[in-house]
Amino acid sequence: MNNLEEALKSLGWLDLIFIIPMFLLFSYLPDDNFFYILINLIIVIFFGIGLSLSSHWLVSCFTKKK
Repeated sequence: MNNLEEALKSLGWLDLIFIIPMFLLFSYLPDDNFFYILINLIIVIFFGIGLSLSSHWLVSCFTKKK
């Protein structure tokens, strides 16, 4: 049960991290054209990949120093 609570807490933070760039992107390119929506989704996907890679890299750097 504790693992579920921790997972839900981290899921909340990840949702918050992803929702802010999505709101900014959709306000920056507010057109309902399919091309602009596709560009926004690609940017959000690459942002997520970069965020996960950088967070894993930082965690590995800090755990190797100990």
